[in-house]
Parts: sequence; structure tokens; C-alpha cells
Amino acid sequence: MRTQPEGVAAPQTVSPLEAFSGAIARTKTGPLYKAGLAIVAFAMVLLPLIYLALIGFAAWAVLFHLKNDTWIFEGASGRGSLIRLILYLGPAVAGGILVFFMVKPFFAAKASAPEPITLDLSNEPLLFAFVQKICALVGAPAPCRIDVDCQVNASASLRRALWSKDLVLTIGLPLASGLDMSQFAGVLAHEFGHFAQGAGMRLTYVIRKINFWFARVVYERDSWDVKLEQASRGTDWRIAIVLHAARGCVWFTRRILWALMHAVHAISCFLLRQMEYDADSYEAKLAGSDAFASTATRLRVLNVATQIAYKDVRQSWANNRLPENLPLLIDHKAGSLPSEVYQKLSASTAAEKTGWFDTHPCDADRIRQVRRLNEPGVFRITEPAARLFSDFGELSKTVTRHQYEKHFELEFTEQNLMSAEEILRESAASAEAGAMVRKYCGSVNISLHPLLTTGELPAISDRSDALANWRAARLATENLRAEAEKISAECVEQLRRLAGLISAHNLAKAGFKLEPKEFGLPESATSPGELVIAARCVLNEASAAISDRLTKLEPFMAALRQRVTLALRLAPANGTSLNPDVASEVTELARVLAAVGAEMPRAHEMGPKLNAFMLLAQNRGNHSDPAEVDKAVSKLAAELQAVTTAIQDRLKHFTYPFPHARGRLTVAEYARSEKPAESDWQRAYLDGSAHVDRLFALHYRLVGRIFAHGGAAETRLEKQ
Repeated sequence: MRTQPEGVAAPQTVSPLEAFSGAIARTKTGPLYKAGLAIVAFAMVLLPLIYLALIGFAAWAVLFHLKNDTWIFEGASGRGSLIRLILYLGPAVAGGILVFFMVKPFFAAKASAPEPITLDLSNEPLLFAFVQKICALVGAPAPCRIDVDCQVNASASLRRALWSKDLVLTIGLPLASGLDMSQFAGVLAHEFGHFAQGAGMRLTYVIRKINFWFARVVYERDSWDVKLEQASRGTDWRIAIVLHAARGCVWFTRRILWALMHAVHAISCFLLRQMEYDADSYEAKLAGSDAFASTATRLRVLNVATQIAYKDVRQSWANNRLPENLPLLIDHKAGSLPSEVYQKLSASTAAEKTGWFDTHPCDADRIRQVRRLNEPGVFRITEPAARLFSDFGELSKTVTRHQYEKHFELEFTEQNLMSAEEILRESAASAEAGAMVRKYCGSVNISLHPLLTTGELPAISDRSDALANWRAARLATENLRAEAEKISAECVEQLRRLAGLISAHNLAKAGFKLEPKEFGLPESATSPGELVIAARCVLNEASAAISDRLTKLEPFMAALRQRVTLALRLAPANGTSLNPDVASEVTELARVLAAVGAEMPRAHEMGPKLNAFMLLAQNRGNHSDPAEVDKAVSKLAAELQAVTTAIQDRLKHFTYPFPHARGRLTVAEYARSEKPAESDWQRAYLDGSAHVDRLFALHYRLVGRIFAHGGAAETRLEKQ
């Protein structure tokens, strides 16, 4: 880890501002780059014009029809008059709806983003001076504002509009905690390198704005789209014909725009990739070609670490606790990744290829391009980049709170926040648990079969026999692991299949029409009744396959159980006394693990039902008879509530064994959702979801702790 103690400025031998050893030559753009600028500029102008032309054509067609097709009424009488009126007004109404839906995106409000955290020059003089120095070297305008967030990214963007010269620099603090100064300076040089070319800078702004706007036109749906769909389903058939025709026209128009969007996206992507190569050259010139490769690798590591850190945040929030310093947690995770993660990252980087629709070249291509430049770099300080900030620790806490409040929309107090020391301790414990599970189980899913069937460790009457049995069990787990990993993977795949089948079964029972192929059902099943029968048959097959694999998994789990429990019993009997606190913790963990492990089948059972519950509730408005959906949802809610009530009754006697923001509580209280519910359905869903998420997380943590104690016990036994 590179992070200094929070709030402490480490001594520096050389000021970063004095460490730049030369100037940077401006990167020249070739004829291909300039040709790309011209082509993309033309396409970016053409696309909006085509869209406006389509709107104009649709409006003209409506007016033309109203003016020239009055002949429809000639000779009309009686009931035929109504039909002719529909034939005359129907296309006009459908066309009017189409024009409305095409014009609507111009007035659609964008989703408002949370206000960023902006740094003050007076509080961060070194950082601002450092940034201005890089801008001067690159030949880009200095930013008028510097914002910070919790992303593993940095970006520079125009503050106002196309002709604005005001740049806003956004720095992700995980970059500052995870990179050294040379790497960090290179990243900033890359971002400002985009703005060294004035025409490219402004065209990039146009490209991104237009691409984003058209993506909204093609993909975004709002309440008007929902109202049109609902109106076409629940109205008189004569009116429904007109509304369905309007929906068809809207769909067809969006398909045209989809094709145009992708065509221009492909053209613009070529230019955007060239701009990335151009910006990469500035990064290499500032930090060096070798630093560019190490930075690319480090960024991948930080992104993986961020995913793991946010997973920890979700698990911590289940306990009403939140890490108060996300950049610190991410940096710690990056420093504790297992070696196989680095191997996978390296392999994926080598195997990557740049696609036609990629806005960025793949890392392998970028690294090869930069190595050809063979730039030595003009800034080579390898001290932590966090030292550029006056009080990085306090700033990280502020940005972390902002992330929770504004982006995650969590409600919390100071009592919910974990200190830096707690973060590192919890993170280390989580990493240890993962390492121990991998050591003992490999990739076997430990939730499929209980590790402990009883909370009591086995008594030892003959130590020699027990020691021999432990050695035999250890050998058996090593010999059986490869086959167990294969069986576990097959079982997990069957569980995924089962989840889809349970959803299909419930949807079909409620009367929904399904695409059989999407759910792995025979294509001959078309009606809801046939789908129900087919789903039930395939469900039985999947359940039998899961049961068969769980039976095959038992020999490995039995050997693992014997190995761990015997090690825990034998270690204190080798002439050395076990720490009383450790002995007490092992006893308590074993009791809780046995109880929670026994609930894992119910947790696996609830997961698919929760998914089916959500699908039914979300599609209620699309059903011709919502009352049928209500019956199915109520049935699932009752089943979920029955399962959670039974789990609560069995786990209420066990104390939650880890620190919790709510203080001392039972495992049942921990598993139950504390969120208020507005209905019985919501109560069933919230409780079911909380039980599934929290019991799986608690089970994994318990297993990891037991394995950690078992590993320590085995170390002592091996020394005998």
C-alpha cells in the first residue's frame, strides 16, 4: 500500500513542481486524423438533419392526408360513415402521435446529477500548481475548476458549451491513493492531451453530446411511452388499431434512428480511438513509455479492487455499517489481490482486440503504440500521488460520505461509519476468509452443502487414531477437490437453470405468454397450460439433477468436515494450551455456523422465488387480468413469509458473532430487514431479500473464520 497515515504530510526530498526535467513537443496530427475529423464533422451535422427531416416528413404526410384524402367520405351513409371516419382520422391521429413522440426528446429533461465536490485553490495550492504545470507542458488550457469523486478515473470536460474554453478536471481519489506521482501525472497529461488540439477538443464535445442524445431518443422510455402502450391494450378495438399503428410507426422510426446512430457511432469511434492514441502520446512524453504500461496495468487492478470494495460496502451495509474512507479501502484491496487475479488480468490484456465500435483502443494496442515512441519522460517521481493533497485522508472521508448520500442515496449517521483502522481490519478479515475458502475448497461453492452438521466439535478418545484420521481426511480433500469443483460448477449451473424455470412456471400459471426458448422449455409448448406442464416437467428434471450432484459432493464435504473439526480438537491437545478467547470464539462460531449452514437450502430456495415474485409484480400491468397476477404474487408472498418466519424461529436463539452498528443482536434480527413496508407483499419481498443476502454473506464469513482457525490449528499440528 502507498497511502500515508491519514492527515499526515510525509516529508519530500524534491518538490513535485521542481521535478519536471524538460519540455514536451506537441504531437503532430497526420492526414488520416484530419480526414477523420472532416468525415465525422460531416456525419455529426448530417445525423440531426436527417432526424429533423423525418419529423418534417411525418408532419407533412399528416397534413397531406387530411387535405387530399377527403374522398374517403364520398358516398358514405349509415354505419359505413363511422368506418370511413376512422379511416380518415386514424392515420392523422397515428401520425400526430408519431410527430409528438419524435419532438418529445427535444424537451425531455435530463436526469440531474448530484452536485460534485469542488476543491478550493487556497486549500490545495500544491495540487493546483501541479495541474497547471502539466497543462503548460501539454499545451492545454488550465482547468477553471477541479472536482473530486470516488471513481477510478480522471476526466477533463468543457464546462459550458462548444465554444467555451473553461475546462473542468475531475479526479477520482482512488487514482491518487493507488498511483504514484509519475503515473498520476501521466493520467492527467492524457486527459489534457485531448484538449491540446482545439478542433479535436470541440468535435469530441459534439460527438459525445449527439451520440448521447440519440441514444436517449432510441432507448429511453418515459411515462408517455407507458401510457401509449397501456392505452393500446385496454381500449375499444377500433381505437386500439389506431394506437397500435402509432406504436408501430414510433418503433419503425426508432429503428431507422438506431441504424443511423450505429453507422455514425462506427465512424466517430474511429476518430475517438485516434484521439486516444494522440492523448496517450502526451502521457508517454510526460511520464515515459515504461510508466504508461505500468499505469495501464495498475488501473486494471484498481478497477477490480473497486468492485471488491463495493461488494464489501454492500455486505457492511447489511450490518448498518459503512467504511468511512473508500479510497483507502480500494487501495488496500488492490494490495491484497491474490496472484491468480494478476495472472487473469495479464492474460485478458494480451488476448484483447480493438473492435470497430470501441471508443478506446484495447490496452495491448495502446501499450504497443506507446512503446514505439520510446519516450523517456520528463517527470519520474515515484512517491505516492496522495501527497499532492494537503489532507488526503480527510478529503477522502468527505468524498466517501458524498458518494453514500448523493449517489447511493443511503441514510446513515456517524455511528454507522467504520474508522480507517476498522476498515483495514475488516478488509484483512474478508481477504483472509476468501483466501482460506480457496485454500480448503478451491472453487467449490461452500453454500451447497453444510460444513458443520452439528455445533459440537467431535470428542477425541484416542489422540493417535484422531491424528491418523485427520491426516487421512486432509489427503482425501486434496484428492477429491478437483472432482468436487466440477460437481459444484454443474450444480450451480443447474441452480441457475432452476431459477429461470421457476420464473417461467409462475408466469405461465398466471396466464402470461412466454417465449419457451428463452426459459429452456420445449418450443412446442405455446399456450400457458402447455407451458405450465412443460415447466413442471423440466423443473423436476433440474431438481433431480441438483439432488444427484449434491449427493456426489458429500464425500468431499465429509472429508473436509472431518479435517477441520479434528484439527480444531487436536491442536489444543498437543501439549500447548489454546488461548481461552480463541477457544471460546471457535465454540461460538461452530454453533452459529451449524445453524446458519442448515438454512442454506432455504436461502437457495428463496432466491428463485424472489426473482419470480419481482417478474410477476413488474409485469402486472401487461396482463389482461391483473387479478390473476395478484393471486400468483400473493401465493409467492405467503410462501416466502412462511420460510422467513420458520428461519426466524430457528435462528432467534443464536447471537450474531460479529460487531454490528445496532449493537448486540441475534442472527434472526440480523437477517430480518429493518426497512418499513407499505404492504404485505413488500414485507415478504424485503424480508426474503434480506434473508438471502445476509445469510449467504454471514455463512461465507463464518466458514472463512472457521477455516482460518482450522488453518492455524493445522500449522501447529504439522510442527509435531
